[in-house]
Amino acid sequence: MSETEPAGLLAVSDDLDPDRAEGSELTYLHGVALHLDTPVPSGLDEIEVPAGAWAVFRSAGPHPGALQQTWAATATEWFPSNTWRLRPGPEIVAVLDRSDDFSSATTDLWLPVEPA
Repeated sequence: MSETEPAGLLAVSDDLDPDRAEGSELTYLHGVALHLDTPVPSGLDEIEVPAGAWAVFRSAGPHPGALQQTWAATATEWFPSNTWRLRPGPEIVAVLDRSDDFSSATTDLWLPVEPA
């Protein structure tokens, strides 16, 4: 669980279908995290993220394979063995480090959670 903020280049998915149904629409943005008092340059979109608990999972290695394995492990291992469930809110991938050609990367997967 984390009380910090995501950093680095962010890939944000929001307005997700609660069942994550195949083909459902969502909002997908690339960007960076800003503090509330930082003005957003005109012409850019912003998503305000409400406070709450987050489960954060780090992956490192071949990209996107390592990240995809981390996503799968949250669904098949972490959630079934913990007393947390997904809550409404954006899902965030923070790219912390990457190779020049993006063939490998270190990422943090941020999932909004609440007690089950």
